[in-house]
Amino acid sequence: MARARAGSCPTLSQNERAYRRLKDDIVALRLKPGDALNEAGLCAELGLGRTPVNQALHRLMHEGLVRILPRKGVLVQPLSMDEFAHLIEVRRLTEPPCAALAAGRIGPDALARLDAVLASKPDDLDAILDSDRRFHALIAEASGNRVLAEVLAGLHGRSVRFWALSLATGHHLAEVAEEHAVILDALRRHDPEAAAAAMTAHIDSFARTLAARLG
Repeated sequence: MARARAGSCPTLSQNERAYRRLKDDIVALRLKPGDALNEAGLCAELGLGRTPVNQALHRLMHEGLVRILPRKGVLVQPLSMDEFAHLIEVRRLTEPPCAALAAGRIGPDALARLDAVLASKPDDLDAILDSDRRFHALIAEASGNRVLAEVLAGLHGRSVRFWALSLATGHHLAEVAEEHAVILDALRRHDPEAAAAAMTAHIDSFARTLAARLG
């Protein structure tokens, strides 16, 4: 099915439509790290004027997804091993404690929503990324700590292109499904120590897969 033009959704502002479409394309690696972006070309492709596209690009710059070079143009921000290492370091510091909190506080409704995420079988990269995002977001929400959930949402936003690289690997998709099931089992048993250990193992698996891809 063809992708809808950004100008075809009447419920969002032009600025928001431009931002979401460009971010989706960057996150899913349709716009690849290091790609040069032509603002006039983007306007034509999206069916939008220069102002919403320019504002969208500046939002993406502040999120670290593009680089705006004065008098030279716009580049999709390259992926770097340094950024990857820093993201993994922060994930190890924050997500296992979050999973432990969730194990002690999670209720039946949240468990049912996590079950539904794992039961879904997404078959394209966009849907796979969304399913993975929802799984981690539900755990953060179940922790009962709104500040931690907001911190992790920002962290996941910065990590998503690395996720796209790892989840595009067939064998890693199967590993992720198994790891998510282990995490959910620990949450269902309300076992904070097991939940933290399972989340740590999940992050370490992700780190190994990406190191192999980027190395």
